[in-house]
Amino acid sequence: MNYSFDYYSLHMKTPISAPNSQRETEIEYIFRVAREKAAAEKAERRRIQIALIKESLMSVFKRTPSLQFLFGH
Repeated sequence: MNYSFDYYSLHMKTPISAPNSQRETEIEYIFRVAREKAAAEKAERRRIQIALIKESLMSVFKRTPSLQFLFGH
C-alpha cells in the first residue's frame, strides 16, 4: 500500500464511521482525484469559452446601432 498521499494515508488510518461504509481503495482514490482534477479543468475551459462568447457578442452589439440592423429587419 502506497501511503505517499497525505490525505489517503490519514483516510486509511481513521476508523470507519458508518456501519456499512467502506473505505475507498488506493486505486479508487487515485481515479477519484484524477476525475476531480479533470472536472475542474473542464469547468475552467467552459468558463473561459463562455467569457469569450460574451465578449464577442458585446463587441457585435457595441458596433451595431440597433437590433433591427443586426437581425436584418
